[in-house]
This record gives sequence, C-alpha cells and structure tokens, in this order.
Amino acid sequence: MSEVKNLENAIRDAERNYSVGRILDAANDFKTISIIFGGMKNYASAAEFAVKSGDCWVKCGNHLQAAILYENAAQYFELLGEEEKYKLYYRKALVQCLSADRREKTIEKVTRARNLRRAAFCQSKIDGGVAVAQYYSRAGELFSLAAKEEEGKNAFDEGYNLFKSAAECYLQIKDYPLVVRSLIEALTCLNKVVDNYFSSYEGEELSEIVKRELKEFNATAEALLKNLELVDKLDREVLERLVQLLVTWLRRCVMLGGEVEINTRLLEEVGRVIREKAGSVGVLKILEELVSNCNFENIQVRGEFLRAIELLRSSFLK
Repeated sequence: MSEVKNLENAIRDAERNYSVGRILDAANDFKTISIIFGGMKNYASAAEFAVKSGDCWVKCGNHLQAAILYENAAQYFELLGEEEKYKLYYRKALVQCLSADRREKTIEKVTRARNLRRAAFCQSKIDGGVAVAQYYSRAGELFSLAAKEEEGKNAFDEGYNLFKSAAECYLQIKDYPLVVRSLIEALTCLNKVVDNYFSSYEGEELSEIVKRELKEFNATAEALLKNLELVDKLDREVLERLVQLLVTWLRRCVMLGGEVEINTRLLEEVGRVIREKAGSVGVLKILEELVSNCNFENIQVRGEFLRAIELLRSSFLK
C-alpha cells in the first residue's frame, strides 16, 4: 500500500475517532498526521491538522498540549507567509499557555518553565511591543529551582542543562547578573559530572571523555565571560567561585596531559574583567591557596599548572 493511501487511511481513522467522541485518540492522530505533512513540507496540511489536534486537546482540557499544537500551526502559517493566521494561532497558543499556568499547578517545574518560555515567545510574535519579562523571569526561576533539585539527586548532567536554560531565559530580558550566576551554576554541575568520570574511568578512556566535556565547558565559559563584560557591578563571591571553577578545570586538563592554552586564555580574560570591575584581593587569596595545595607527582605537570596560575596572577596585578 502506498504512503499516500496510508496517509488517507490515517486521516479517515482520525476523523472517525473524532466523530464518535474518541477525542484523545483523535488528538494524537491529528498530531501525527501534522508531523508527517510537515516532514513532506506540505505546510498548509501540516497547519490544518495541527489546528485540529490543538482543538482536540482543548476539548480534553490539556492546555499544555493545546499550546504546543497551536504554536506548531502558527509556525507553519508563518512559513506560508499568512500573517493573519499565524498571529491568530500564536494568540491561541498564548491563551492556552496562560490557562495551563493558572490551572495546572501540579505540573513539574521544568514543564511550567517551558510553558512560560513558550508564552513569552508567542506574545513576542503577536506584538513585539508588549513586555514579556515576567514570563522569562519566572521561567528562569523555575528552571533554576528544578536544576537545584536535580543536583540534590546527583543528576548533574540534567542540572547543567537546566541551569543553561535558566541563563537563556535571563538573557532574553538582559538580566546579566542572573545570566552569570546561572552559567556558574551550570559549570559547577559540569565539574561534578567530570568528577564522576574520574571515579569511574581511567587512562585513555578518561582522557577522551574529558576532551569531549572540555569543548562543552569552554563554550559555556566563553558565554559566561561575554555576559560578565555586561555586568555593571560584579559580586566578589560570584567571581571567586568562577576562578575556582576555571582553575579546577585547568588542573584536571593538566593532570591528563591535555592542552592548556584555551584554559589559560580564559583565565587571563576573567582576570582582566575582575581587575577592571571588582579588584583582585579575594581572588589572589584563592590562587595562593590553590598553589599551596598543588601536589602533583609529575614535576612537569606541576610546572605547567604553576605557569598558568602565574599568568592569572599577573593579570590581576597589572
């Protein structure tokens, strides 16, 4: 049987489910059909069935799913250049987002956060002049709370991703201090992920894993540094945590015989920002403690680590 025939049968089954009152089945069927048409780049049909699915989810009282499907429909109409329709369905999605936030208080923090982030996005599509800060702010707060819960369960990978999501929300409203705090928390989680690797792997296998995580760490650290530049007044406690994170990461890389050039550059850049905005006394004290606890067995590795520390120290004293 051809794919077209299969699709025709699927549509007929979905319509039948709807007509006899099996609304939940119809909602899922219409959703699947919309996805298939989307994959075929038949955006008009994809939008049509996304709307039908959204309407079914409204009847089922599932505001979260209705919001997702209406947003999908809006995006298809946007691809088709139908402004009146895409604004209509972004508005419908927004209504369902807000209904979910008011009525579905038992849903998980991450789900609520994503829902509020969707509300902000939909509102900006309807009217870019309407403030959406309250949505992004609350979403960022919920992502952070969920991340802390994951940390408490030692699920540091998930905590890392959730703190990054919080940072993305705060970035939307240009709350740079909270972006910086969220990314520091994310890096803290990533360091703990690597701690677990150190306790489970060794040798070449460990080295390869850390190299992979190093790319992620550096990308996040670069984003953190970029936002650090935009903060008017830097909190000393936050900065000291940042230096400890970077130096701890550098220490691991050196122990594994990895390249330290990227890490030392990050350290120097952070040192420059701290020197310009917050002074350096507290951070220099951290460096002294790190050096005093530097007990590498390999003399060459110890020398490389101390060289990197001296680079950072020099950046503070310029």
